[in-house]
Amino acid sequence: MASRLHITNGDAAANTLKGLYPDDDVLPWRDPMTEGPFPSGLDLCATSKVRAGYLAGPGLPHDQILRDFELRDQHLAAAKRYDDVTLWFEHDLLDQLQLLQLLDWFAGAQVPGGKLGVICIGSFPGVEPFRGLGQLGPIEMNTLLDQRAPVTPLQLGLAQSGWAAFRSPDPRDIEGFVQRDLHPFPFMEAALRRHLQEFPAASNGLGRTDRQILEVVSEGTSRPGQVFAANAALETALFLGDWGIYGHIQELCNVRHLLSCRPGGEFRGVLDAALSKEEFHRQELSLTEHGRRVLVNEADASEFGEVDRWLGGVHLAAGQPKWRWDEATRCLVAAEA
Repeated sequence: MASRLHITNGDAAANTLKGLYPDDDVLPWRDPMTEGPFPSGLDLCATSKVRAGYLAGPGLPHDQILRDFELRDQHLAAAKRYDDVTLWFEHDLLDQLQLLQLLDWFAGAQVPGGKLGVICIGSFPGVEPFRGLGQLGPIEMNTLLDQRAPVTPLQLGLAQSGWAAFRSPDPRDIEGFVQRDLHPFPFMEAALRRHLQEFPAASNGLGRTDRQILEVVSEGTSRPGQVFAANAALETALFLGDWGIYGHIQELCNVRHLLSCRPGGEFRGVLDAALSKEEFHRQELSLTEHGRRVLVNEADASEFGEVDRWLGGVHLAAGQPKWRWDEATRCLVAAEA
């Protein structure tokens, strides 16, 4: 077995590392963690089963996804056998969540001190805007090895607390966590505060992503790919990939009817086998009257369909505790059921 293991988010960065260090092993940590359930109290194996069930769908067979998670987790379980393990991550929410999950696991696995190191960056000279490690070539990536820092017991303890807070059914646990001294994780507070902004706003019931989508469509951006790009430009750090944005569009259009789509009235997703790539991108979005009223705070989005989604350990659904994000105080509030 190779003496060094590199763990990173995304295949682009993983492929660069494979080319850069051909004698080492590279493990891409594939999971779009900004969306979907992460219930509390589950170990890595049980969490992977939950994630596989959530991610499975048309074009993504459950058995294949579950097997990919199992192989990933088995590779991680072998980390003790390496002389050196390096975590390569960046500043956005997805990477910060993956960092928490991995360090929580390493804390429980009691990997010997000195083996585990981390490289985590929020910028790179000459790369503007910096979105992630996948933008870097082998020469640029190799320069980062000098920034490798050993993971400390303090970081492991904080990661355990942060991971528990993210998976808690009470999102106020995240608010409590980000008020702690998080200097060992310089990008964590901003990332988790962005996560909290996905809770329905007190003013109109829209999470930040949904609000931004309605805003860019109201300003005349109508094609799916254009909406994705315009929404990304509103983020300080990369938040959702294109499939994630298209999922939000599909709910806004087909479930809540805050958007309309031509032709046909309903938005057809990227995995619709009967739709060509060209047909998908030719779809045109527009704001409905319901959408206009919600966007200007004349109505609440909950009036046009109950949300059923997970944000970490919080299930936003009928019959569950209702949480709202107060933009004025930048805090969560418990709404009346």
